[in-house]
Amino acid sequence: MIDNLSEKRLKNLLKSCGHQSHSHLYFLGDKEWLWDSNYEALLVYRSVGNRRIVLGDPLGKPDAVKRIIAHFIAGCDKDKRIPVFYQAKSSYLPLYEDLGLQSAKIGEEAQVDLASFNLKGKQWLKIRNRMNKFQRNGFTFEVLQPPYSSSQLNRLEAISEEWLANRREKGFSVGSFSKAYIRQYPVAVLISPEGNYEAFASVAGGSYPTAKTKEESYTRRITVDLMRHTDACPHGTMDVLFVSLFLWAKEQSYDVCSLGMAPLAHVDRFRLAKLLYRYGNKMYNFKGLYEYKNKFAPQWEDVYFVYPPGTLPINVMLLSYIIHRPKNQMHPHKQITLSPVAEVESPFEKRA
Repeated sequence: MIDNLSEKRLKNLLKSCGHQSHSHLYFLGDKEWLWDSNYEALLVYRSVGNRRIVLGDPLGKPDAVKRIIAHFIAGCDKDKRIPVFYQAKSSYLPLYEDLGLQSAKIGEEAQVDLASFNLKGKQWLKIRNRMNKFQRNGFTFEVLQPPYSSSQLNRLEAISEEWLANRREKGFSVGSFSKAYIRQYPVAVLISPEGNYEAFASVAGGSYPTAKTKEESYTRRITVDLMRHTDACPHGTMDVLFVSLFLWAKEQSYDVCSLGMAPLAHVDRFRLAKLLYRYGNKMYNFKGLYEYKNKFAPQWEDVYFVYPPGTLPINVMLLSYIIHRPKNQMHPHKQITLSPVAEVESPFEKRA
């Protein structure tokens, strides 16, 4: 996990600019950190070989984000390292391109619009019936809030260990279970009639007063992070858990709930799709992920891989490696602060 000073600075930044799709993963402590000099932007990455792979776009105020992207790329050039951005959004693609990088769509992120979410209409009949069945059978939904008791943490850990019996934890772009990590955020649980936890989902994102203030200029976002269930849970348990979470988040005045990325969703670049399937099939069940998330009628936002020309195959291979890198070999936490500059020239000249 991260040190106390870094945690304090990160939480201050999140209060000023809001959460994004990956900001909860900064708390894993498995990435190197790059701050701007005023602590108005933060970029996180992992070093592997001669690559520095950034998770998403930097977090922070737009001007500071642009500045830190330019600094990072210039620093990579100086140190003879190759910069890569994984799961970038469209907002900063023009800047990446101006700095000599290219982009390719790698998938789409599912985002449930909570303001309009409801269970009315024929398309939700199956879900309504399932929700009613669970309620009749005595299942209840609850959102636990930290701090957690030892008993609660042990119950969540037991579910996670049972779920992991035939799986391996991943890292970097997805959360992994630890008591120190899980206690950072609320946890949604589905409780059996006997009072046992049958499934849980950690709810990453900000904590806000119910009424939205006029000063808020950012989207109130939560992200479903860890998702685990017992082997004996009834069919449809995760559907009921997610829908209950959406309805709860709507009542709490959140705007969006992210379900994360569906890799290769509507990706038509054959070479990239082939590489991602070859190296990424261990990371994700591509088709199953998209179909499952799509049942909740989300809005889909394009997600990109950003990299220098001619470096794609090794980038994808190394990305797969760091996602599957064992915990005891994770990169130690590191923090660097750079001073702002007025302009940075591109170290990667575009070729005609």
